[in-house]
Amino acid sequence: MEVEDLVDAALVGFDRKEVVTILQVPDVAAWEVFEQAHGILAQGLQQFRTALRYRT
Repeated sequence: MEVEDLVDAALVGFDRKEVVTILQVPDVAAWEVFEQAHGILAQGLQQFRTALRYRT
């Protein structure tokens, strides 16, 4: 990849308000699944206790 391609692609990701831009992911559907999973995991990071699955 050329530097210009990397910068252009990164700017497109920025304009789309992507939290993370992985320039080699060609499939938009795969990216959307990743973002959805990221959002679900991020919600758990706001907890102040260990996850229920780690408590016995």
